Amino acid sequence: MEKQLYTQLKEIYPNSSHININDEKFIDFINTIQKQQNLFTNVSNSITDAIFYKDLDQTYLGCNKYYADFLGITEEEIVGKKDSDFFDKQTVQTFHATKQLLLEEGKKIEYKHWIKYKNKKVYVMTSKSPLFDTKGSIIGIVGISRDITKEFKLQKEIDEKNLMLIQQNKFVSMGEMIADIAHQWRQPLNLMGLILQKMDIYSTKEILEKKTLKKMTKEAMFLLNEMSQTIDDFRNFFSPNKRKEDFNIKEAIDKSSYILKSQLERNNISFNYDSKKDYYIYGHKNEFFQVIMNLVHNAIDTLIIDKIASPSIKVKVKDFDNTICIDITDNANGIKKSNIDRVFEPYFTTKEHGTGLGLYMSKIIIEKHMGGKLSVKSDIYGTTFTIKIAKGKPTII
Repeated sequence: MEKQLYTQLKEIYPNSSHININDEKFIDFINTIQKQQNLFTNVSNSITDAIFYKDLDQTYLGCNKYYADFLGITEEEIVGKKDSDFFDKQTVQTFHATKQLLLEEGKKIEYKHWIKYKNKKVYVMTSKSPLFDTKGSIIGIVGISRDITKEFKLQKEIDEKNLMLIQQNKFVSMGEMIADIAHQWRQPLNLMGLILQKMDIYSTKEILEKKTLKKMTKEAMFLLNEMSQTIDDFRNFFSPNKRKEDFNIKEAIDKSSYILKSQLERNNISFNYDSKKDYYIYGHKNEFFQVIMNLVHNAIDTLIIDKIASPSIKVKVKDFDNTICIDITDNANGIKKSNIDRVFEPYFTTKEHGTGLGLYMSKIIIEKHMGGKLSVKSDIYGTTFTIKIAKGKPTII
């Protein structure tokens, strides 16, 4: 605006360095300036965001009514003052740091921060832009701050509720997994019983040779180790781990199929993992394992409910540039069109004893916690859940 007014003034007095303040053109020019200034003031005061402008020494040149009301004083009392006259030392240091960044970048910057003033504490989103003179040099800063305290608290409540839902879903998954472990243990326990019975019979008949005893002991130890491995997988899944890491996708899928092995075999469901090489992603390993368990468990339940003659689950992993794509596909009868858009909603379920949390929490984990994307497509030939996530780095042992 300053450059524009300067150009207009040169047009009125192109060949003179003297200005007649009584000249009609000059009076019109001053009136134009006054109208533009009034327009700017009215517009800025009607905005429900705090607007302020300062020189490079952090001295206030002006502000709108919203900012003055926040400080509880008039604009006239703000002009000429510095940030240190109103805010605590930490806030002033934050303002100074953003000023330095603005001078280095030479363009608008945005950031979120807390502001304390007297008995007020608000969380704001601030946008600051450089103030230029007619020669293009930065002479100050123009800032706009919006109070987003309510939005911040609302988001915090949502995050806390999601955390509670994650825990609730874990308890549900724990119940399902205990049932899976029970099925997984049934066969080895039966075999262990047979081994002990044989030992007892051979011992009674006094035909238990050292070689036979050694063989039976070896078989028993193999079964015990297999059962112990199942417990380790179960314990590792539920152990708290907030650390992000690069991990192999195949490990999570293999572990899931191992734990669900008895269910898959009991229902004659074929499980196929298709991958040409090992792929790695970065994130929470146990949470990702929980997602795979949810999706495979969901596929098993659907295949059983639909009574598919030759049920199958296929997991296919491929990569596109820096993105890993994981497809988990079943050959059930598909999701109804009326339900497909609701499958990721919390507490929505079509199962008789379902909780409606598994798919919802899977989406939260993939999209909110790991920055990926979880989607679904379905038709009468089956359903595919697709995870798209950034590629990680191979772990170095």
